[in-house]
Formats: sequence, C-alpha cells, structure tokens
Amino acid sequence: MESRILKKKRTMGRRMPKSFFRILPTDLQSKIFSKLSLKDQSNAMCVSPQWRDLILNTTLPKMHPHIPFVTAHDLPNPFIDLEQLFNWCSLAMHCEADPKNLISSSNGLLLFCHNKGEAANIMRDVYYYYVMNRVTKQCMAILKPIGQISGGYSYAALAYDPSESWFFKIVRFQGHRHINIFSSMTGLWTTLTICLPQYINESKWVQNSVYLKGSIYRLSCSGHLVRIKVDPQENISKQAEVITLHPDCFLNNCQWQICSENNKLLLVLSRGMFFNVFELIECVTNNVSSYTWNIVFEIESEELMPLNFYGKLLSFHPYHEVAFFKRGTQLYVYFTEPNLSYTTIDIEVGEVQYNKLAYDYIKHCGQPLLDCIAPFACTLEKKDPRDFHRLPVLY
Repeated sequence: MESRILKKKRTMGRRMPKSFFRILPTDLQSKIFSKLSLKDQSNAMCVSPQWRDLILNTTLPKMHPHIPFVTAHDLPNPFIDLEQLFNWCSLAMHCEADPKNLISSSNGLLLFCHNKGEAANIMRDVYYYYVMNRVTKQCMAILKPIGQISGGYSYAALAYDPSESWFFKIVRFQGHRHINIFSSMTGLWTTLTICLPQYINESKWVQNSVYLKGSIYRLSCSGHLVRIKVDPQENISKQAEVITLHPDCFLNNCQWQICSENNKLLLVLSRGMFFNVFELIECVTNNVSSYTWNIVFEIESEELMPLNFYGKLLSFHPYHEVAFFKRGTQLYVYFTEPNLSYTTIDIEVGEVQYNKLAYDYIKHCGQPLLDCIAPFACTLEKKDPRDFHRLPVLY
C-alpha cells in the first residue's frame, strides 16, 4: 500500500513541471520567452508546434525600418572573413566545410549539400541539405527527397526573407520540368511541375540564383531570366515565367550576372569599356505582368577592357558596388563609387592577392555575405523523424 502511494507521488512529481507551464496565461508565457536570447528562442521553437506559434506570433521582434534583420558587412571586401565562416560551418556540420558544397545563400542563410556529415543523429554517406545561420548559430540537416537519397545532387536554391516569414524553403531543380520544394513550416517535400518554352529547355542555366518576393530567379544562357514562384499556382503555366534580358546582353563578349539589393533585382552587364547595372521593373495590368529594364548607373572606362577581354566577371556586390573578375590566376576587384547625383563615377581597379577559399566561394555561390539576426523557424510535424534534424552546435 505504502509503495503504491510513493510511486504515485513520484509520477505526479514528474508531470507537474510539464503541465505547470501549460496552465500559465499566454501573456505570462510570452514574457518568459521574451527573456530568452534569439538563439534560445530558436531552440524553444523546436520543442512543439504550440511553442513555435506562440514565439513567432508574440515574442520575436518585428521588422523595424531602422533596425533591419539583414545587414551587409561594412567592409570594402565583402568576403574578408570567409575563413572564420567556414571554420564555424565545419564545427556545426561535424565535418570539413568546403565552398564547393555551398550551393546557395539567401538573406543571411547558407545552403550546403554533401554526404560527409559526422553528426551522431544523421545517416552516414547519405546526402543532406544543411541550412545554417551563423549569427543565431543554427544548423538544420534535411534529407533529400524520397528516391534521391544516394548519389550526387542537382542544384538547389534557398528561399528566405525574414521580413516575409520566419520559415525557409529549399527549391531543388529536377532539370527544366520539375522542382522539389522543402518547407520548414510543414517539414515535408512537395513536387511542382514547371512549363517552359523549348528554347529554355534546350539551353543551360547559370547555377547561381536569387530569391526575391516569393520567386527564385535564374539566368538562362539563351539570354533570358527565368522566374519561378515557390508557392503552388492554380495554373501550371503561371508557375514559371520567362523574362527577356536587356538587348545589350546579346552583344558579343557581353558578361552577365544577377543580384538583389533592398528588394530590387539587378542585372549587371560588363562588356569592353562598359559596366552597366539595370533594375527589373514589373508592371501588372489585368493580372498580366510585363517587364522592363531601368538603368541604375553606367560606367565607361578603358581600365575595364583587359578585365572584359581576358577575364571573367564572377560576381557583383551591390551593397558596396564591388565587382570581382578573374583573369588568369589572379583575382581582381573593381570598385565603383557614385556621387550623390549619380552623374559621375570614380572607379578603381586593383589586383587582390589570390585566395583559393575566396575564389571557390565566389565561383560556386557568388552572392554577398549577409548577416541575419532573426532565427529561422522550423516544425516538428513530419512524416519520417529521420528527414529533419537539428544538429547540435557548440557555441
């Protein structure tokens, strides 16, 4: 009799702390969560859907015009601390991080893909996508879609903007006809069909991509920009759009790149003595979109000729107006400094000491390094507990 009573008391003692927090008023729960750091709030969001929704809706800071979630490095060289970045990524993924495995970035989040992970809670020699935020010290491992577990990976892009949502998406391309989309809101992969013209299907895509306002943008070597919406559309023909690039792209020896800044998609053209930056303008009439390219600034300089004739445009950093070229075994940086009226532009071309880590990063990812102070959100609702893992990270 006495032993049963003691056992009952011990059981109640284990359950009381768990039930005690649930019976607290919602306002008090929110105040408790608000005392946590952003990193700890992110950890708490992974405990249960109820905690996740409460923290997202009542605790996390809202967008403030003077305190943006995403900021660029205040440095003339936007890739100067790459060694520190990849050292942390190696620690988080429990294996050596290689820039060749970094396939995308979006507003401060990084996307890797490899099968070299050594964490205890993932399967060995199996390909995972890794989503990481180095500021909030988060690292998620997402198993590839069913049927795609082994073997190499196709290109994927990351879709994330904390001003739109705390959740992220991984958009994995299956050729030109299908995309697999992983949502951290549901924890599931879905497949969408895209319908593109034959001249796009027969052409190669440029690997680097840009996420902006619900769409992934990729360049096609046919001279077009492909816009793919990450949310399912009622009409399959509206899932993807083809936008013709600026006419100057079709001139001989013209190099192109795309990037984004402050919710603007920019097209960079470099040819001969000319370096031009255009902004994509969308006009919607009767639910039909038309697009034009508006010049942001243009430069004419003889110093550009050797870079354009004998080099390759690798990337453009719009936050500091810095372009990177590779010529032979050398890496060149090209600075533009417009004045307030944008009527004249001073330029400076300089050789950068070759760094393989920086070159590999620019070559395989190309996007500028950004910092995001907002923790991304994830869900525990999923089909298979093996598919979605929060890796232990040493801070």
